[in-house]
Amino acid sequence: MGMNDGARQGLKWALVTLVAATFALGVRFAAADWETGQTAFERGDIAAAIEAWMPLAEAGDARAQAAIGSLYIHGTGVAVDHVEALRWTRRAAEQGDVTGQFNMGTIYAGGLGVERDYTVAADWFARAAAQDDAASRFNLGVLYARGLGVPRDDEEAIFFLSTATIIAGDPEANLQEIGAAAENYAYVVMMTMEEPALTRALERARAWEREFLQRYLGRRLRSPEPASDPDGLPSE
Repeated sequence: MGMNDGARQGLKWALVTLVAATFALGVRFAAADWETGQTAFERGDIAAAIEAWMPLAEAGDARAQAAIGSLYIHGTGVAVDHVEALRWTRRAAEQGDVTGQFNMGTIYAGGLGVERDYTVAADWFARAAAQDDAASRFNLGVLYARGLGVPRDDEEAIFFLSTATIIAGDPEANLQEIGAAAENYAYVVMMTMEEPALTRALERARAWEREFLQRYLGRRLRSPEPASDPDGLPSE
């Protein structure tokens, strides 16, 4: 006996509901696996962390890909492997993951398994900097101050160094070292700057700070719990 239109419609919606429920369950499993790996990493069990993160990374999870790439960059619990580091880090970075983008900048700035290329490094740092990453803004400031991969520009250097200190000023971010380094480097650059250029840089930083505070408050309202970062932010 054929299925009537009402039954077909009911089956259609049942299948949609089942797919949606399965997807939601998969997201919860992914979150659980990430937390399992994070907990293992924090207690120093890197093998267990990799066991939890690797299936996520292979399935395309950018956060897990960046974490695995970071382990290979630093030789944390595994042998340093620049090929694997670049492979996983690039996959994360190309998905827009801020840690992956920062680490790509670090790889090219340091020549870690690739030919050192400050132009490529500056591009990746700029992508992460656009996501309010303090370490990337600090590194961009240094590159502009020294003319590495970008034209030497003290005004740009002060802008990026100043905005790095603004981000690092959040006590919950635990970025005091980056903030202090950016502030000290900015003082050195300021010593040889002309007053108009310095004034422009600081005015730009103040305008940027107002926009940043709006974004920061928006993120805090949407997500009360700060995101955890398994790697931290090593800068060259």
